[in-house]
Formats: sequence, C-alpha cells, structure tokens
Amino acid sequence: MNKIKFTGTNIAAAILVLFYFFPWLSFSVFTMSGISITTHGISPGMFSYITGGLARLYMILAVVVPLGGALILYQNITGNQRFSKYYKLAHYLPALYLVFGVIGLHFKLKPDIPEGMGDMYNQITSGMSDMTPGVFDVLSFAAYLSLLAGLYLLLVNMGILKDKEYIKPAAPTNGPGTNAPQEAGKPGE
Repeated sequence: MNKIKFTGTNIAAAILVLFYFFPWLSFSVFTMSGISITTHGISPGMFSYITGGLARLYMILAVVVPLGGALILYQNITGNQRFSKYYKLAHYLPALYLVFGVIGLHFKLKPDIPEGMGDMYNQITSGMSDMTPGVFDVLSFAAYLSLLAGLYLLLVNMGILKDKEYIKPAAPTNGPGTNAPQEAGKPGE
C-alpha cells in the first residue's frame, strides 16, 4: 500500500478509468457513458441507422481513455516497465480522443443547411439554431472531468505543468504514546 503515491498523474489516470463508466452525454432522457459508447460502436443495433464507418470506429476507440489511465496507474504503482514504450502514448491519446470528440460532437449537433434552398430555408430555420442543443448542453460532469484529466496528463507529459505528490502518508514512529509494535526480542523500556 505504501507504493501508491497520490500524484496528480495518478489521480488523473484514476479519473480516466473511473469516469469511463459514468454518463458522458446526456440528451433529455437518453444518457451514454464511455462504456456504452464503446458497446454501441461494436454492436450498434438501432444506432446503425445514424452511425457508420468512421463514426463507429470513433465510438469503439473510446476504450483508449480508460486503457491509457490504467496503463499509467499500472506502471506508476507497480514500477513494472513492461509497457514503457506505450507510456508516453497513454498520456496523449485520452486527451486527443476527448478533444476531437468534443469538436466532432459540436459539428454533429449543428443543423445542416441543404444546398440550393436559398433564403427560403434560412428564413424558416433562422431560429432553429437557437433551439438545438450545443455541445456543452449535452456533455455531463463525467465528460468534463475526463477531459480535464486527459488535458492534465497531456500538459504534464509535455512539461508545461509540473506534477507533484498531494498526499504523503505519515511514516510510523516508535516514540512514546504510539501504538506501533516493538521489535521482537527487546523488552519494553
């Protein structure tokens, strides 16, 4: 237990793993977590009508977010360097996936204006863009935390931010008034 260090990197990696299972998107009664986005990408069911090709691939790639966090945690806690060649990539991929996901969602939520409709379409739908939800209306708290954690890992790995240890466990002492066990073979004084 004393190998675990509460650094910003470890906390951000744990957030990426944990909040993958919380809702990222919330449309009125319809919510999707990271894992549901991945499973709908693998087996779309009714989503096959609206997703295809690159959109499905992007949905499946949502799994890089918790895998990156798990890899960082595994290497930092165990000290095992077996996956060291992927360690730097694990810092970049979650942030890039989430940033491009937010940008893609922004353009997906914008209403499409058919070409050739001219001013008639613009007059009819002039107020429609105010009624459509924006990307920040559908993102939930878990998506924001995952995005911040991914950006933190990216900035720490680029050297822009400095990582530090936030909680240092106190070392046990054998002084008077403590309940620490005494060494074997020495009588108490």
